[in-house]
Amino acid sequence: MEIAKQKRKAARATYSRTVNKLQEILTSESPDVDDLEIHLGQLTEKYKDLKTSDEIFLNLLQKKAGITQAEYEKEYEIAQDYYEKLSMFKIKVKKAIASAETGNESSASPNPTWHPADGAHAAAKAKQNLPEIRLPQFDGDPHLGKWSLSGVALHFENTVRNIGYCEEKKRKLLPEYLRS
Repeated sequence: MEIAKQKRKAARATYSRTVNKLQEILTSESPDVDDLEIHLGQLTEKYKDLKTSDEIFLNLLQKKAGITQAEYEKEYEIAQDYYEKLSMFKIKVKKAIASAETGNESSASPNPTWHPADGAHAAAKAKQNLPEIRLPQFDGDPHLGKWSLSGVALHFENTVRNIGYCEEKKRKLLPEYLRS
């Protein structure tokens, strides 16, 4: 029980330090989007560790003799406060990133920072920039679609000699005087 309590205390301390750093970045005049995303990712990972520690501690606390329902609920509510704090910071960071992106668009910076777009916006933008591609249907014989039969004879003569094209095709398509 004491080991679980110590692990939970350490997890809460690292979580709180990350929360403080994220709060510091958010309160700065122009928060760096990359820092916000990095620290939010760290906070999410530290919350996962804290959640695991809390679950272990609460299970041990529940099994402990002499624990009242009020004491258990108090510890459970403290654990829920950390989740609520994470949810709140996710929203704050999302808003800060959105306002930083709209600020970058209006300021016409010479070196704009790249920010990943949401999937729908990126797909729509990519569709606008790409030309429409139409592919002709392939009927199996790559040579017949390109030339009329009169032009096919000369092309096939060279092709047949170079790559040993099928003799039956050669007989059907080439005039008598071109067959060898």
